[in-house]
Amino acid sequence: MKVVAARRLPEEAVRVLEEAGAEVLQLPSRDNSIEWLAEALRGADVLLAGFNPVTRDLIDSGLPTLKLIVAMSSGTDHIDVEYAEEAGVCVANQPEAIAFSVAEHALMLGLAAMRGLVSSHHWVVEGRWHGKGWPPWARGGLVRGSTLGVVGLGRIGSLVAFYSRMMGAGRILYWSRRRKPELEQVLALEPASLERLFRESDLIIIALPKAQGTEGLVTIDHLRSMKRGAVLVNVGRGGIVREEDLARILEERDDIVVALDVFEEEPTPPNSRLIEVARKKPRQLVATPHHAGASPLSFKATAILAARQVAFYIEKGEVWNPVNKACKQARDIPGLWSWLYNTL
Repeated sequence: MKVVAARRLPEEAVRVLEEAGAEVLQLPSRDNSIEWLAEALRGADVLLAGFNPVTRDLIDSGLPTLKLIVAMSSGTDHIDVEYAEEAGVCVANQPEAIAFSVAEHALMLGLAAMRGLVSSHHWVVEGRWHGKGWPPWARGGLVRGSTLGVVGLGRIGSLVAFYSRMMGAGRILYWSRRRKPELEQVLALEPASLERLFRESDLIIIALPKAQGTEGLVTIDHLRSMKRGAVLVNVGRGGIVREEDLARILEERDDIVVALDVFEEEPTPPNSRLIEVARKKPRQLVATPHHAGASPLSFKATAILAARQVAFYIEKGEVWNPVNKACKQARDIPGLWSWLYNTL
C-alpha cells in the first residue's frame, strides 16, 4: 500500500509502516503542503493527516484508490468526514496519547485559574508585591474537597476525573451523552444534568468534542447559574460555549474565572469581544493557544500509534478508532494499552 504522511514521522512510525509492507511518502516541508499532498495522494491508499484541512477536493485527488484517512490527532473537524464516508473512505482518529496531555493541561488551567497564577506572576514581576503585599485574590480554592463538574466523559474527561479523585476532590459530577456506570463505580462519579452540574460545581471542565448536538450546548443560563467564585475550563472545542456568552458573563460578574485552550475562531482575533473584556478584567481569563495536546512525547506517541493503526488496517482491514461508517471496527487491539502505558 502507498501511505502519504502530511507531516514528518518519527523513525519508529516509518519502520512500523514499512514492516507492514507500505511505501511511505512524507511531506518534505510545510511549503506548498496542499499542492504536494494533492499530487502525492494520486494512487495512494492511506493518508496520515496532520493539521492541514482535508477537504472534498483533497479527498477527490486520492480517489478511487484512497480507502483510509487516519488523523494524527484527537479532533477530526479539519477533515470532511461526511464526504469521505460518501466516497467510501474510512476516517479514524488517534486520541489515546493526546488525551493524557490534554487532561493534564485542563487541570493546569483549572489550578491556575483557581489560584490566580497568571495575575500573581504579574503582581510579582511588576513590583507590586514589594509595595502592596499579597494580591487580593491570593487565597484561592483547592481541588481537594471541592465539587468538580466534568462535561464529557470520554478519554480526556475520564482522565480528568481520575486525576482529580487522586488529588482529593470531594464530589465529582459528570454530564455525558452516555451513562458510564463502570466509571461511576470505580471513581465514585455522579451523573448530573448540565443545570445541576453548573449550579453545584466549584470547578467545571469541558472536554467534549465538536460533534452534532454539542455546539452551543452550554448556554448563558448555565453560566449565570454558576456558584460564586467558580471556575470554567474548556479544552474541548470552541463553540460548545459561545464566546459572546463568555464575554457577557465576565461583564456581568467579577467573581468567576474562565480558562480556555479553544476558541470559536482560531487563531482568535485580538479585537474579539471576549479578548477585549479580558483586557479590562485580566484576572478573569486564563488562555492558551489550543496547544493542550502539544507535548513532544504525546506527538511522537500519537504518530507511532497512527502508524500502528494503519498497519493493523493493512493486515486486518479494520481500525480501532472509527469516526465514520465507512470503517470496519476492530474488536481486539493486541498490545495497544500496554505499549501506550510503557511509552508515556
